[in-house]
Parts: sequence; structure tokens; C-alpha cells
Amino acid sequence: MKQLKKAFILDVEPKQLYSVLKPLVCEEYRIKQIAEWLYVKKADSFEKFSNLPKDIRGNLESSFYLRSFQNVIKKESVLDGTVRYTFKTYDSHYVYAVYLPSESAKSVCISTQIGCPVSCNFCSSGKIKFLRNLSRGEILEQIIHIENDIKERISGVLFMGMGEPFLNYTNLTSAIESIISKKELNIGKRHITVSSVGIIPAIKNLANAMYGVRFALSLHATDDKQRKKIIPNNFDAKISDLLQACRYYLKKTNSRITVEYILIKGFNDTSSDAHRLARLMRTADLIGPAVQVNLIPYNRSDKNDYETPEQIAVLNFKKILKLNGITVNIREAKGLDIGAACGQLGYCAK
Repeated sequence: MKQLKKAFILDVEPKQLYSVLKPLVCEEYRIKQIAEWLYVKKADSFEKFSNLPKDIRGNLESSFYLRSFQNVIKKESVLDGTVRYTFKTYDSHYVYAVYLPSESAKSVCISTQIGCPVSCNFCSSGKIKFLRNLSRGEILEQIIHIENDIKERISGVLFMGMGEPFLNYTNLTSAIESIISKKELNIGKRHITVSSVGIIPAIKNLANAMYGVRFALSLHATDDKQRKKIIPNNFDAKISDLLQACRYYLKKTNSRITVEYILIKGFNDTSSDAHRLARLMRTADLIGPAVQVNLIPYNRSDKNDYETPEQIAVLNFKKILKLNGITVNIREAKGLDIGAACGQLGYCAK
């Protein structure tokens, strides 16, 4: 694999900047200035670090990369203004992120891995061979690039792009620390959501870390055999145990939980499925204002033969959940025409 000849400065955690940069920068206040240029001002070249002496800027340039992505392909939806970004990594692979503008928020959906080892059958990203984890800096660079591109601050971050975030736990949590830090990206913890198919020890670890971000469980089924069919690599986690882990997360963090449920025609979209889901959530004590079910009608791709359910089936599923006291939302597909909707990021991949 091709290696970076210089270090990627965004891979250095801010708390380590002083020790790493000490050979180049003697004064501690200069380190704080550098961190501000990196994370607050989000400068895209060392030359723009204008309050640093020229020799320090030169030393930074000769020792570090400020950006690791080689080029960017940008596609904007004519339907809703969603933007899909394709980043080429230093080792010539591709990473995908999505900008989701709305009247109330400017959110980004970002990736944590190149390819995905979970291989969910309904997800086109799951058809792309897993190659490696993204570094802490590569995760943050997606957000920084999009902020600079749209020339506005991002207000929300969804770890729902390519990859299973909990299989890159160290870099995930390191990135989260910089995202929520008031001295760095300064995005509110309640506006950050980590989505996972469910690795129970990692759910509890994230809860115990007390970052206070929201957690979303990609459930997509109402019994274990059904779930195994569409998520073959489900880490042998039982649905009942996953929901109990969600309950633990809810109590520990006092944050919000989302249960994500892809509706696939003729597979998991029946009234019986809806009633089973309601019973499961009631048993796990997950019915309340802090828990929401997101129903996601399947988005077509070229990677499988699944079909989108009829609208009447979607509405009926929602009605049953609501009658059981569950807060439920039907997620509107964004960026369908550019392969940016849920489950489509591997669609038309480079």
C-alpha cells in the first residue's frame, strides 16, 4: 500500500500537538495558534497560517500534509440539493460523504472505513470489499472539506456513511472528541449520531465514555433468523440483547436512541413485523420520548434484487407503531438521483 511520505497533521490529536511539534515550534502559544488554524479557521494550506513566522510555516509544510485527499468529485441532486462527495485517498481508494441541507440544519453523513466488513445485503456499500479503516484525520477531513466547500458551518454529523463505525472505534472516538470540543470543530454532542449494526461491547464502551452523542441501532428485522438473512455478519448479537444495550446507553448518557428499520417489500414490512417490533421495544423498556424508530423504505441500487415497499405498507407499519406509543418517523430519501440516499453510497462507486 502506498504510504504518505509526510505525516498527516490531522491525525495528530490536539493534546499531542505540543510534543509532536516541539522540534519545529518552541513557543507553546504557537501550538495553540496552529490548532486554531487547523480546526477553527480550517485553513487549507500552511501558507495561510498568517500569524506564524515564515520559517515555522515552511517547517510545517516540509514535515506534514494538511490534507490527505487527492481530489474530490462532487455531485449535486437536482431533486433536493443533497451533495455527494467522492474523495480519493492517498492510496488511491474512494471515500464517500453526503451533505444534507435543510431549513433547520446543515448535516453531513460521513464514512469511517473504506469498504465495509459487515456486508449487509440491502446496502450497496456492503458489497464493496473492506480495505482499511479511515484514520482520525480522514474522518475529520470529510467534515472540514464540506464546510469549506459550502462556506457555512456544519451543524450535525451522522456516522452513517460507508463502514461500521464500531470496527474503527479508536479513530471514531478520537474524531468525536475533536468534533464536540469547543476549541476545535465545536458541533453540539446532541447533533452527532453514531449508527451501528450493533456490537454490544462497543455500545457500552461508547456509553461509558460519556461523550453524550446519540446512538442509532441499525436493526432492520424483528427476529434473529430474519436479521441474519440481511446482515450475515451480525456478530451473533441477538435482537433482545441489542435492545438491552440500547437501554443501557439511554440510561447511562441521557441521550437519544434511534432504531433504524429498512423496510423491504415482502420481507420485513408486514403488520406482523410491526407488532413484533413494538413488543420487542416494550420488553426492552424502549418506548418513550427519548427513543424514535426511523422507518426507511428501501432505496433501489444495482447491487441486489430487493424492492421498495408500497406506500400503504409503510403507512400501516407506522400506524401500528404509533398505536403502541412509539415515536416513529418515515425518513424521506435524499439524493436518490446521485446515489446518495441511505444504502446507496456504494452505488456507482468509482
